[in-house]
Amino acid sequence: MVPAELAGWIPQTGATGVLLLAVIWVLRGKIIPRAMHDEVRADRDTYRAAAETSLKASAEMSSHVGSLTTAVGQLTAAVEQQAQTQRETLALVRQLAPGQRAA
Repeated sequence: MVPAELAGWIPQTGATGVLLLAVIWVLRGKIIPRAMHDEVRADRDTYRAAAETSLKASAEMSSHVGSLTTAVGQLTAAVEQQAQTQRETLALVRQLAPGQRAA
């Protein structure tokens, strides 16, 4: 896009002015060669594919962590319940008189 202050200047200078403007834009980096543009697009596509793969792997790992968290919670509850049962059994055994203990 041509800046507004240059829009009236280009028709007055003719082909030389347009060529000069194009050279200035190339030197300033406003216009890049097609090969470089294609390379940048290919790199962008490569990085986009890598990011999508990373996001999929992250989502899969999150689901695994969620299921592991559930399993660990269930295991912890079972161990706590068994420990409580053993404490209750030990308390009952201690309450029995020495002559009444079961073999």
